[in-house]
Amino acid sequence: MGMIVSPTRELSSQIYHVAQPFFSTLPGVKTVLLVGGFDIKTDMRRIEEEGANILVGTPGKLHDVMERLDILDFRSFEILILDEADRLLDMGFQKQITSIISRLPKLRRTGLFSATQTEAVEELSRAGLRNPVRVEVRTEIKPVGNLASSQELAASITPLGLHIEYLECEAERKPSQLVDFLSQNTSKKIIM
Repeated sequence: MGMIVSPTRELSSQIYHVAQPFFSTLPGVKTVLLVGGFDIKTDMRRIEEEGANILVGTPGKLHDVMERLDILDFRSFEILILDEADRLLDMGFQKQITSIISRLPKLRRTGLFSATQTEAVEELSRAGLRNPVRVEVRTEIKPVGNLASSQELAASITPLGLHIEYLECEAERKPSQLVDFLSQNTSKKIIM
């Protein structure tokens, strides 16, 4: 079982829909999107009837479902992803995040992703992660003509050693194109 927590309904929905083609190829994996704006009883009934291996949602809705639904078995829980952890905390979800983490097994993998490293994110890292490893992207400023503003300067900062590639293709071909790309680049480190 796994869980992906993000700060907004829109981001959770985007994560769910982008990941769905990959999850659908895994036998026996059932994903559920849990965000505000939908009836919680309908969400809970769907989980009870169909099951759920991967929960994707906002902290409030995930916490609410975890409080109300006893059939969720977290003994086989393996991975927790906290996306945009800085925003999760800025938006006041610390109480829900702490409660969610307290219900999960201590032996799990946790990915905490944040654009900024605030004291609150550090505190969450200490409280919710065992043996954390910090990955920091170093940047360099590349001169780009005459920059008129700090926004333009920020846009010109590039992580050292980063090579960006993209491929345009039809939406239904994205999963197969990704698999092809990854199999052709097995010796490289790739972040998507």
